[in-house]
Amino acid sequence: MIRRLIAIVILIVGVSMVVATGAWPSDHRPVVVAAGPGLNGGGSSFAKNEIDQWRAEVARKPFELSINYVAQGSSFGRQQYIAGTLDFAASDIPFTSSELNALNNTNRKDYVYVPVSAGGLGFMYNLIDKNGQQVRNLNLTREAVCQIFTKPGMKWSDPEIAAPNPGLALPDELVRPIVRSDGSGTSFVLSEFCIAVAKNTWDSFRTRQQADPSLDPTFVAGGPTSNWPVNWGVVGSALAADGVAAAVADSSGRYAITYNEAGFAKLRNFPNASVQNAAGAFVQPTEDAVSVALSYAQPNGNGTFTLNYTGPAGNAYFPSTYSYVIAQTTGFSPDKGAVLSKFLCYAVTKGQRLELTSKLGYARLSQELVSIARESISKIPGAPPWEQCAVSSEPPPPTPTVGPAITTTTRPGPGTATTLPGGATPTTKAGSRPVTPTSIYIDPITGSSIAVIVDPITGSTVLAPLVDCDPTIDPGCTSNVPDDGDQPSTSLFGQLAPGGTPGAGGSSVSNPAVVSDPPAPDAAKIAWWLVQGAAVCALGVALAGARRRPA
Repeated sequence: MIRRLIAIVILIVGVSMVVATGAWPSDHRPVVVAAGPGLNGGGSSFAKNEIDQWRAEVARKPFELSINYVAQGSSFGRQQYIAGTLDFAASDIPFTSSELNALNNTNRKDYVYVPVSAGGLGFMYNLIDKNGQQVRNLNLTREAVCQIFTKPGMKWSDPEIAAPNPGLALPDELVRPIVRSDGSGTSFVLSEFCIAVAKNTWDSFRTRQQADPSLDPTFVAGGPTSNWPVNWGVVGSALAADGVAAAVADSSGRYAITYNEAGFAKLRNFPNASVQNAAGAFVQPTEDAVSVALSYAQPNGNGTFTLNYTGPAGNAYFPSTYSYVIAQTTGFSPDKGAVLSKFLCYAVTKGQRLELTSKLGYARLSQELVSIARESISKIPGAPPWEQCAVSSEPPPPTPTVGPAITTTTRPGPGTATTLPGGATPTTKAGSRPVTPTSIYIDPITGSSIAVIVDPITGSTVLAPLVDCDPTIDPGCTSNVPDDGDQPSTSLFGQLAPGGTPGAGGSSVSNPAVVSDPPAPDAAKIAWWLVQGAAVCALGVALAGARRRPA
């Protein structure tokens, strides 16, 4: 019996040695590879879908860069950059005057803005008409857009909404606006838009809110705000772009509407409203429409732009905006600077390819924007020469065709005529595309804080901390964890706490890293292991045979 047990053990060892050579199938454990230090960034959720896609792409060969990003709003990004907790920030607007005062007292006061994203601020809605049918062709005047997010008690049957929608059986239900609960660049852009195109409505809103002591002083003084007031009517709020989109798309979100980067609506198969422009046309946030609108933006000379919401072109979509990465230029580690500059070079070149922008719903940057980005990137410590940094890509989009200018238009419905300047000259161009789901999403396979991600297009595998995942809108995701847009459970970058629950929070893929199999052994080692394995197997067989022979 003892000899038989020994023989079995030796046989098992021999077989294991053969399997280890790769002669028999086996599972290789992945190893993580990263070139250079990892970077922590955060801020704009308007730009989140593009930034997450770029991070996943540069995590693979030949780049192998580790970039963390948490999308909790532009204000979060700027403030954490000032505090020194982020290596870079992303924001839809520049630093405010109060932030600049705080920044000047730090060692991070030298920085550049790098334009990376552009897109339309869409108005995603969940509307069922009187016949129980989902409405997907809603028109909104500029006045209606601003009233929806400022006027308590407004109903979908309000004349301001009904007038440009004569064919819709609009319900007599309260409009449920969903605004951002965090400091948001999109809130700033929408408020700036309303100040420009519906000032009386905005001033009435500001007057009604004066008694609230928590209000942003800039809002009280009549300026745009990143912190939208929430103590009025049936207004709801949610964190970041994912949060407000999820609130509208949820089954309880009927009759709700929000403002967001236009692609977030199509990710969830919900419509964006067509918004009336200065020419009186109702326009969707498509590539050409966003391109034309941003052609009226005026450069500030520091990489940012002052937006113009009243351009007279008949085919422009307003409001449209840019997002910028804020990068430190002095006192920053050249090793980190090299990683950041390579990431940004990818973002503004290959990251702007039509294949990607058509899926994510962002505007492709024009050659003018790429040139501005190139100059800013070159100032980051450790940045390689542009020739070594740039990634080949398709040519920038062509200059958009600007529709006929107008001098006067009358807005349909209640209100007065608006006189507009004509003949404005476009300056900087961008482009846009419709959105479909991205190709990189998390696929949790364990209860740990690490999930395996498989790119359905390339088949490449990446690692990332486990975050929220919704297979109904993310086709690359096979988890049933809901995408609720909550904050990370404990960590800034969405990792689970020790003993945490999958899906407890976080809405961005964090710290992706290239996964590769261990290097295969060379031929000589394989041959030697096979000989050893065969010898051990023969020994086991001989011992077993000896046990059966008579003494």
